[in-house]
Amino acid sequence: MTPEQFNALFRAHMPEVSRFLARRVELEVAEELAAELFSIAWGKRGSIPQGYELPWLYKTARYLIANHRKKVNNRARIELLMARPEAAPSAESIALADTGLSSAWEKLQVLERELISLWAYEGLSNKEIGLALEISENAAAIRLTRAKQKLKTLLATENNELDGTVD
Repeated sequence: MTPEQFNALFRAHMPEVSRFLARRVELEVAEELAAELFSIAWGKRGSIPQGYELPWLYKTARYLIANHRKKVNNRARIELLMARPEAAPSAESIALADTGLSSAWEKLQVLERELISLWAYEGLSNKEIGLALEISENAAAIRLTRAKQKLKTLLATENNELDGTVD
């Protein structure tokens, strides 16, 4: 990949990557992680799958986020961030404002939430999700279908509990 091609990649995907990071970490950290992500991408520019640059960036961003969380152990800060957005709320935080949905969302496993987030909020296809999570396209499709079904079931249960009805 030439410097010009990398520059085009950077300009094309920086907004999506920035939003991806901003939904998961504090804004200041998102900027730092984005810079680190594109530094890594520059170093590995020869091994990024052509046509799947964005899923590769998401996959690498997930590793950076995981490493950041291990260093800082900021679970309480993430909850505070979701309660007090510093910018317009993301689609995810708006959805989580619904009590039933929020409760059902929290009952999903981390990977199930990530699958649904990559599909619903990032707009990735099954193939792109598979690349981002380092699983096959088929596995991504199956796991996403199961995660959505589980969320639907949990949401129905939560709504029944909120309505005072029990099946």
